[in-house]
Formats: sequence, structure tokens, C-alpha cells
Amino acid sequence: MMQVSSKLKKILDRDGYLRIKNILNFNKDLKPILNDMEYVMDNLVNKFAPRHMREKVFKYDFKRKYTYISKLNIYDLDQHFNTRLPRDNVKKDSDYFASQSLWNLINHKKILDVVEQLLGSEILSNPVQNTRIKQPESKLPRHSVHDGLSGRTPWHQDAAVLSSVGQRLTDMVTVWIPFTKTTKNNGCMITVKEINKLGLLNHVSGYKGQVEIKGSKLLDKFKPIFLEANVGDIIILHKHSIHCSLPNRSDDFRISADLRYNRAGTPSGRKPLPNFYVRSRNKKNITIHNYKQWISLWEKAKNKCIPRKYAFKYPLPTFKNSKRDLARLI
Repeated sequence: MMQVSSKLKKILDRDGYLRIKNILNFNKDLKPILNDMEYVMDNLVNKFAPRHMREKVFKYDFKRKYTYISKLNIYDLDQHFNTRLPRDNVKKDSDYFASQSLWNLINHKKILDVVEQLLGSEILSNPVQNTRIKQPESKLPRHSVHDGLSGRTPWHQDAAVLSSVGQRLTDMVTVWIPFTKTTKNNGCMITVKEINKLGLLNHVSGYKGQVEIKGSKLLDKFKPIFLEANVGDIIILHKHSIHCSLPNRSDDFRISADLRYNRAGTPSGRKPLPNFYVRSRNKKNITIHNYKQWISLWEKAKNKCIPRKYAFKYPLPTFKNSKRDLARLI
């Protein structure tokens, strides 16, 4: 196993998170993704809005369109804007959000430069990735308030969403990217410093099957770290970082993406979903060079998932005994 030693890695291993400022440029790196989301939104309006409303709704800005369309009870609306296959009920026509602009972000040099200091030079794009459009909670349908993509996210560790093999072996980091300024008021993430040193804790199935730390209310006695961030910043999370997100109490949207990367030689934890080199000292390892090849990987993965009807499953509870319960470790 290759050992990585850098100042950033030491801080990440100690605290469980990194906040790195001014890595990305909004107009060059992020706005193209928002533009592509606008295209997806217009397709949804055309497909689902009543004919007599379409012309009017097309004139709305993206946020107002999203608020409108979310009231039409479209099945799994967030999936149309999310960067992975649906967890369950995978079909030939299952939708997911993928674009040239998102491909560019996954391969962004400045992001990979940071990740290299944490994982080493041999880096794979991990298929555990999401884009999240978080409306003001006051505008959310009641059933979406605790939905991890559009509403609050419970206390969890990212390693817990991997397969049992991945939970043990995957060397992974999360790169969280805000497309809008993120504050306590609009639902920033919160974490607890240094508690990642406990390792992987026992998780159970929470609201809508979301992964949640067993006994997470015990975390209320710890001092929270509010991971507020400006557009252009990125937040890195250790795979054992304990974190959640606050509700969006503002009048505006909070939009973000969370990408993940794992060190080559360790499993993705989401087989058969795409796991490919994005950086290597051996150029022959780089076999996916463009957006079309990337989409082809996802379509092949979808075809493998259709017969079994799911893309991934959470191995819950994480452990079959209580030795890794939070209550026994703090």
C-alpha cells in the first residue's frame, strides 16, 4: 500500500475535513452545469406541465420552475438532476444527469491536484456522486423535508454507503462543491471535529432508507463545526467524517455537487458502476478520455443493473453486533 504524506492529508486525518478556498471559477467551471440543469428542467416542463401552463412556466427562472415542477408529484424528480443511477427500480429508461460540463468538473485539474495530495498519484473517479438542489424548506412538499437530495441529510459517514468490502478497503475522499454560497441559514453541512478517528460506526436505515448513524442524537452534545463555504471553495471530507446538513431556512436555493475519488488498487464499493482512472503516472491507465466514453460506461452499468433491478444496496446495519455503536465509543 502506497503511503501518502502531505500537510493536507495530516489535517484531514486529524480533523476529518478540509475547507479549501478559491479552487473553482463560477463562470468557467460551475455555471455551465447550471445551464445544463436548465436544459433538463425545460424538458421536464415540456413533458409534465399542463399544456395551458407551459408558455408561462418557460418564462420562469430555474428556481421558480423547480418550485413549480416539484408540486406536480413527478416520481423521483431529483433523479433527473442527479449524477448517478437510481438506487432501486433501475430500468432501460432510468434517467440521470450527465453532461460535458459535469465531466469537465470531475476531471478538473485543480480538484485532482488536491486529491493527489490525499490519495496519491493513482486516482479513480468513484461512482458515489450526487448533485443536490435544496429548495427553501418552506416550499418543499412535506414528503421531501427529510429527503437527502432536496431536504435535510441525517448524521452519517460516507464510507457507510459502500458495499461491505468497500467499507473495509476503499480509500476514498469526498469533494463537496457549492454552486451557491452556503451558510447556516440555507442548509450548510455540519461536522464534528476529530470524531472521524473513531472509524466506521454502526449505521441503520433512516427516513426513506437513508443511511443514518445509530444513536446519532448523542452527537448533539458535541460542538458542531459549520462548514459554510463561498462559491469557488471546495470542502473535502474524510471517509469516516461524521456529518449531516441543516434545513434550508432561507428564501433561496442551495445547490451543490458531491464527487468522490478513490485510490487505485482499492474497490469502488459500488460495483458494477463506473470506476475509472482520472489521474495516473502511467498514461496507459487513462482509458476514458471524453464525455462520450464516460456516458457509455454508465449505460453499460445500467444494463447490468436492470436484471437485478437495483444499482446499489446499503449493507445495513453496518455491523451485526453493537461493538461499533456510537454509544459504546464516546
